[in-house]
Amino acid sequence: MIRRSARTALATAACGAVLAGGLAACGTVQQLNAADKVSKAFETFGSGKSFSAKLSVDATPAQIQAFGTATGEEIDKDSAAALSAVSLSIAFSADKPLKDIQPAKGSGNGAAPAADPSVSASYTLSGKGGAPLLELRQVGGKAYARGDLAGFAQLVGENAAEVEGLAEGLPAALGNALKGQWVGFDTKALGSTGGAGGTGGTGGAATPAPTLDPKAAESLNASLKGILTHDLSFEDKGKQDGKDRITVTAPARKLTDDLLKAVEPLAKDIPNLAKLPKTAPADVPDRPLALDLYLDGGALSAVTFDLAQLAEKAGPGTPLPLRIAFGHDTPAVQAPAGATELTTEDINGLFGELAAAGGAGGTDGPATPLTDAQIKELTRDGAMNEEQVRLYNAMGLDYQDIKDLADLRS
Repeated sequence: MIRRSARTALATAACGAVLAGGLAACGTVQQLNAADKVSKAFETFGSGKSFSAKLSVDATPAQIQAFGTATGEEIDKDSAAALSAVSLSIAFSADKPLKDIQPAKGSGNGAAPAADPSVSASYTLSGKGGAPLLELRQVGGKAYARGDLAGFAQLVGENAAEVEGLAEGLPAALGNALKGQWVGFDTKALGSTGGAGGTGGTGGAATPAPTLDPKAAESLNASLKGILTHDLSFEDKGKQDGKDRITVTAPARKLTDDLLKAVEPLAKDIPNLAKLPKTAPADVPDRPLALDLYLDGGALSAVTFDLAQLAEKAGPGTPLPLRIAFGHDTPAVQAPAGATELTTEDINGLFGELAAAGGAGGTDGPATPLTDAQIKELTRDGAMNEEQVRLYNAMGLDYQDIKDLADLRS
């Protein structure tokens, strides 16, 4: 229940955020004071040179366990404590407003904003007390990473000493990175490993990202404006902790159906959209759902969504709020000091050792090299580009392993 509810809640919150962002162009809704505040708040997105967001469950372990009891799925003490402590943070920074950043030409499908070397990015999974469990950064064309395997083990109630021993059997560079030491490498070095696991092909050439016809984009924009007008309602709830609280409500099933109908014509241009259902899945509730937006000085500071809305068995008094906190004009992402630099030879050696040990695929030997036909199949829907596919194969993943990953990403 927690896993399924969280996925649905994330999708709901994201849809609410994206849709509200279009309010500036919708004159009908602008007449409403609450919607006008939301519209202006979203206009500020991207106007600064930096931005951050933090996702967490805004509940105590006891509240999480109470939610599990109410929904008939017991959550043990360690799991509840871990869920209440963990958070995922992202941050972007650049030398110009983020809204002016253009996707890098020739970048692969699914490229993040940080594909532009002028944009720095960080991704952090944190545990109790905000201690980082996994950190990834990209600054100036270089990538940096480190993790805390023992800390993660403690978070989920495992024996840290036993888990730490797992790092001893890994290549030195990877073992040290899992003990909290920063490692860094030139992102171009990953591309040079592209042909290690394949036969033939272009050795890691990126697959062009699908483009959207301007007329199709205009039609989509018009459809979204109509959805904004007819499906969403806004209510100003006044001040809470010094911030404006505005509740956005929408009929979940109707909103989902309308969104699916709006994007359906784009499936011919964006292959991944063809996988979307034609109508709302059966587990989308046929009732209104609400999320709360908090504005600080006119800017969006947080979004909360109560997962209990998705669980029919959860009665009053068992809330489980998911929270996304936003930061504007945050400190720029910096390269970590003292990172161990990995050369192309180091990376090739690392992948070679992983493949020889069975790699991520858990096999008894190196992964079977992919054929050109398999690579074409894995990159066809755009969830991964050829460079990524070859990299996973070099790390020890077979065709089916990579296909499973691609299905998850799409």
